[in-house]
Amino acid sequence: MPREQALGWLAEALETLAERAARHGVPLLYEPLNRYETNLFNRQDEAAAFLRGLRSPNIKLLCDLFHMNIEEASIADALRAAGPLVGHVHFADSNRQAMGWGHTDLTPIMTALREIKYLGYLSAEVFPLPDSISAARQTMECFRRWTAD
Repeated sequence: MPREQALGWLAEALETLAERAARHGVPLLYEPLNRYETNLFNRQDEAAAFLRGLRSPNIKLLCDLFHMNIEEASIADALRAAGPLVGHVHFADSNRQAMGWGHTDLTPIMTALREIKYLGYLSAEVFPLPDSISAARQTMECFRRWTAD
C-alpha cells in the first residue's frame, strides 16, 4: 500500500488508542523498530516528528537501545532530540543480550537521559543468554550501577 495510506491508518489508530490510554491515566507508547522489521519509522527523530503532528499529546516514544544501535548515528543525541517524548526505555546491548555483554557504551546514553530529565521506567528486553537467571542478574547489576545516586 502507499506509505501515505499506511501513515494515515497509523495516525488514526494511535489517536484512538491514545484517547483510551488517557482515560486510564497512562501514555500510549510507540516504538520505532529497525529497518529489518519495518519500513514506517526506524529512527527516533522521524517518529517524534510524526507524533508531534498528531492531536494527542499522550503518545510517547518507547526508545529501544537495540533498535537505536542499528539506526541512530548517536543514541545519546537521538534521546536528547526526542526529549520530553521519551516515554520508556528498553535496555538491550548491541547483540540483544544484557547490557555489558555487547559493545554499547552506556555512559553517553545515561548522560543524555539525565540531561532530558527522564524519570520514567527502564526495562530490559534481552535474550535469555546464556540463561535467563544470568541475563537477569547482569541486567539488575547494570541498572544498579547506572542508576545509583
